[in-house]
Amino acid sequence: GPPLIGERLWRECGIAEVLTDRLAGRRFGFSVERAIFLTVLHRLFAPGSDRAAERWRHDYAIPGTDDLDLHQLYRAMRWLGTPLPKAQQTGATPFAPRTTKDLIEEALFTRRRDLFSQLHVVFFDTTSLYFHGAGGDTLGRHGHSRDHRPDLKQMVVGMVLDDEGRPICTELWPGNTTDVTTLIPIVDRLRQTFHVDE
Repeated sequence: GPPLIGERLWRECGIAEVLTDRLAGRRFGFSVERAIFLTVLHRLFAPGSDRAAERWRHDYAIPGTDDLDLHQLYRAMRWLGTPLPKAQQTGATPFAPRTTKDLIEEALFTRRRDLFSQLHVVFFDTTSLYFHGAGGDTLGRHGHSRDHRPDLKQMVVGMVLDDEGRPICTELWPGNTTDVTTLIPIVDRLRQTFHVDE
């Protein structure tokens, strides 16, 4: 089922290895890699919150997740969203700082490149996600709602794919960010960080 497929893709893409490298020397007291794997797997097969993922995992045999608690899933997500030091903010968009997840995306991209890899064409699209309850304190803003929920705060999610449909990077922006203002910052990041050929 989902854990078998997800685990194989996770390993083949090198995500576990990249996360383990980034976590070296950190002492969380639980497996952050397994917490992120669980939340990603849950979002792929039964989209929902971290709270829903914590309940969902009991229906499956997902190695290394039996002892994870909900607060640990939250801590793992917080780690991904931790802003990088000022010295590592080169390439940040004007809408949000670079975070740990940016370093992971860049490491995954570098890992799959070889001497002959070239990136000439990319695809970029945005969507929005809205918050219920008290969520969205950092990026949540009222903006044009594609979901017809102008009453709720939202955030804008941008994704860049290569010409084979593989993700290169994602961006998370305040909900009042307009699509037209995101293109140039994304092009700049692709040139600076991922060395997209012009």
